[in-house]
Amino acid sequence: MKKQYIQDLNQPGMYVDGVFYLGEKEIRKTRDGKDYIRLQLRDKSGTMLAVFFDPGSAKSIPKASFVRVTGQVTEYKGQINIKIDDIWQEKEEHVDYTDFMPSTYRDVEECFARIQSIARSLREPMAALLTSFFDNASFARRFKLAPGGITVHHAYLGGLCIHTHDMLALAHDLVKKDKNIDSELLYAGILLHDIGKIREYQYTRCIDNSDEGKFLGHIAIGIRMVETEIGRIPGFPEPLAWKLIHMILSHHGPREYGSPVPPKFLEAQMLHQIDNLDAKRAIYHEMKETNNGNRWSEYNPYLGHDVFFNSEQ
Repeated sequence: MKKQYIQDLNQPGMYVDGVFYLGEKEIRKTRDGKDYIRLQLRDKSGTMLAVFFDPGSAKSIPKASFVRVTGQVTEYKGQINIKIDDIWQEKEEHVDYTDFMPSTYRDVEECFARIQSIARSLREPMAALLTSFFDNASFARRFKLAPGGITVHHAYLGGLCIHTHDMLALAHDLVKKDKNIDSELLYAGILLHDIGKIREYQYTRCIDNSDEGKFLGHIAIGIRMVETEIGRIPGFPEPLAWKLIHMILSHHGPREYGSPVPPKFLEAQMLHQIDNLDAKRAIYHEMKETNNGNRWSEYNPYLGHDVFFNSEQ
């Protein structure tokens, strides 16, 4: 069993001797032209940057492998990292993968049951489309395991299911206040918008991008999945197919955030805003959990600012 986790390496001077997942590796040069390696190390408790100033044979260690690291926790420009003394690749038969994949305290099965119930309750032919996914045992197993991301939000096993469940809850509260919203279309868009993540990520030995995910991303993967199932449903109305596919295409909102098109009808815009709201909410909560009681967080590149946490309340 792994004995040293990243979340515990929080004080300069602490000795490091543990196994970590090597997420990123980049060879850089010091000011005097010597090579050093900048690494991103991960386990189920978080991520941490590390540097190795005597790289040698470590240059041949591949990314997406497990490594044993010895060294010391240091602080540079206000950021905690690891200065490595030695690093070598660990044999995978000695690794317990669950030490490197964070999970949730929430009841994923309960959340999925609610998702499945809503999928079954929609009007036809949307119910036929949704149940082709959520009543499929293979899809359900992967959906309940998949993370919602690698690092930004819901980056843990079950994160996709939790994110989808909580978006449905937000949508339910909103549609009660506006009878002009097509609630079932909105629910269908929420259920479908991120299904491509079950294939965008690989989450059997670590949480990372799959090859398919790197090539296509979850938006394109999700569209391919939906178009395949729509093709199996006789007489599925083409205008409804356009709307559902548009909701997947546009759920990131502006083009600069990754959507090929912006949302062009009310339910698509609501899907984008609910998705963004739940993601931001999760980022704030997850940052607070790892902020060690500090009043201010470090700068978060996804929010574009640091965050204040009132430790007195």
